[in-house]
Amino acid sequence: METAEKVRKRKIFLILTKYIPHIIGFLYVLYTILSILEYNPISIGYIASLSVLPWIYIFSASKALEFCYVHRLPLYYILIDEILLVTDTYLGIPISIYNLFVLHLLIIGIFIFAYSYYYIYERQIKIL
Repeated sequence: METAEKVRKRKIFLILTKYIPHIIGFLYVLYTILSILEYNPISIGYIASLSVLPWIYIFSASKALEFCYVHRLPLYYILIDEILLVTDTYLGIPISIYNLFVLHLLIIGIFIFAYSYYYIYERQIKIL
């Protein structure tokens, strides 16, 4: 009985560790789009923002648990988005808001392409 409870708790931990970065990454995208549209999504910022230490923990957990590339893509997106936002806040990126939005959309597009490419590539290998 005790072993079944431990196994269930480990499965829940693995599922949360695997899919929380996807949820946070989606909330980062939503936050970026709403911010550019001049809506201040403070609640999303409180829920989804990651500082350095939680990001390192989640990334190292994904490495230790040997998750595939797809499950680390949202973590890479979060890292790049945070670097871009911190750089713009403290140093000031000398581009217009529209061009900054286009840069964010380009980054989002690259990660969607990488996710789709990996998904299709894995499907082709499993089919063959």
